[in-house]
Amino acid sequence: MDFLQEITTYWIVIFIITGFIAGYIDSIAGGGGMIQVPVLLYSGIPPVFVLATNKMASLFGTLMATIKYFLSKKISLKVVSIAIIPCLLASYIGSKLVMYIPDEIIQWVILIAIPIALFFLLKKAKDIKEENTKLTNKNIILSTVPIGFYDGILGPGTGTYMVISMKKFLHLDYIVATASTKPLNLATNVGSAIAFVMAGKVLWMIAIPMAIANMAGSYVGSHFAIKGGEKFIKKVLIFVLIFMLVANVIKIILSEIG
Repeated sequence: MDFLQEITTYWIVIFIITGFIAGYIDSIAGGGGMIQVPVLLYSGIPPVFVLATNKMASLFGTLMATIKYFLSKKISLKVVSIAIIPCLLASYIGSKLVMYIPDEIIQWVILIAIPIALFFLLKKAKDIKEENTKLTNKNIILSTVPIGFYDGILGPGTGTYMVISMKKFLHLDYIVATASTKPLNLATNVGSAIAFVMAGKVLWMIAIPMAIANMAGSYVGSHFAIKGGEKFIKKVLIFVLIFMLVANVIKIILSEIG
């Protein structure tokens, strides 16, 4: 791993700052990987090591957010208990299928998914609180499992899309939807993280400080999400989706030029 010789203290500091920001954003609206991955790639680390290291850092950040939301009693245990296994299975199937899909198609599907999510986010919805809404098993499965499948087959923005889906189709408050997404997202990421560890692809000298920073960012972010409520979360969701859209358009343009 000659590329590790290029990772100086300067880069470690950048990774720590990036991890904190990614954890903060991810705990509120998802999309933390869209911040961490480009920075890791820019440092010269090969893609497979980037994905593994990013996954490990994000895993601990999501764990922290899950704990914070659980202690605040914001997680819908009914939604999580019903959706967690189906989401795991859907993610596994998606991971199997993605190996047969060309990169170009994946890139365009991700790009198309972002404005669709923005449409649903900005579309005026009925103000129905969770306690006044009957959550059926069917509705819970239909609103979460397709996102779990997306996590396995594509990945970027999974947490963001699941929050929007829970809000629009289960009529959960944004804070409850955000909180309930975390344990589901954590579960779908565990298998991937284990695979990367067993394959020896995690760069621990980078993953550990990034994970700690990610946890700190997640703690602060989830605190502000709980305190700021729906308006704050919705603003962050819009920011994340626009950021993802711009980042993916730039990526396509650069790949065409290259």
